[in-house]
Amino acid sequence: MSTTGFSAERIATALDTFRDFHAGRSRRPLVSMHVQPTYRQVTDDAQMAEMAFAVIKADGERGETAILPTVVPDFGTVSMASLWGGELMPGRDGGGIHIKPVCATIDDLATVRTTVSFADSFFGRGLRVYRQVQARCGDDPVFVRFPDPAGPLNTLAELVDQTSLMEAMMERPEVVEAALAHVTDVIISTHRRFRAEAGHGRCIGAIWPYVYLPDDVGVALTQDYMPLIGPKQYERFEIPCLRRIADTFGGVWIHCCGQYARHLPALARSSIRILGMELHHPYTDPVAVHKALPDAGLTPYVGPTAGDVFPTLDSYAKHLAGLPCATAKWWFASCHEWGDSKALYQATGRLGPAASAAA
Repeated sequence: MSTTGFSAERIATALDTFRDFHAGRSRRPLVSMHVQPTYRQVTDDAQMAEMAFAVIKADGERGETAILPTVVPDFGTVSMASLWGGELMPGRDGGGIHIKPVCATIDDLATVRTTVSFADSFFGRGLRVYRQVQARCGDDPVFVRFPDPAGPLNTLAELVDQTSLMEAMMERPEVVEAALAHVTDVIISTHRRFRAEAGHGRCIGAIWPYVYLPDDVGVALTQDYMPLIGPKQYERFEIPCLRRIADTFGGVWIHCCGQYARHLPALARSSIRILGMELHHPYTDPVAVHKALPDAGLTPYVGPTAGDVFPTLDSYAKHLAGLPCATAKWWFASCHEWGDSKALYQATGRLGPAASAAA
């Protein structure tokens, strides 16, 4: 009997479903509903492993088909930046962990290098937690998410004061470009090592977004610096780094929970293989995203300021069915604690091919 409740057939079906979606063989809306991983930023590894095992068992009992038994070793958005050192500052008032920039000035970026070994990093910790859970599950396969999907600019902005970084984009662009090239090297090598040590096929995306990415399909990256800079800066500094990462791993699924529509033209002409885009209402218009990137999957959420208009994700899904983007490739990736899965399944039934038929 399966320890986790996930049979081999159930896992194989889920993986086939994800691959069909990514390859464009299916445009049916995907709904991935799992139990919320409440062990985010738990400081004790044994406790995190115990909680992760409990979540996997709960997911197994619910019987959802478009999910996998997955460890989500989330140590905060500082995980990548902490490879360069820097003082970690615990979160306060319910917030996440922060980091003190390791570089005092822009000139320091020219010589900054990583100081923390992979084994001692949050990535090494994530793998140790994953192995503890796998040991509990015996022969049942367990998957793991990459601990921090921070993109190059996101990472660089944690290594140096952000005001200084923005000034340097205008006054010392060559320094910023060289630093981003170095950061991109580290991001790529860290992803490669994490995947290699997790084992072939076991890394299934990143801690955010909650879509599943088999490790031969691509990577997830946060691009939360997009709302802070203009189109020219984004195209000059981040697009080349994003292209390198996408070319290395086969594509990128982009997370940004702010306003980024002004960067869609640059992404559209970049030739980067963009697997998907996360978007949050009302900050970014899904119609604009679909028009610019018609082959990309879309993962929608409702921002905290829009709860009065769309109190649940299924209510937003119903709204999307009446928009020109209704025929897009939709992937709703959420938690049972955030809404009713039955209502979401029903609401998404009017999207994708159903929307095409109605038109």
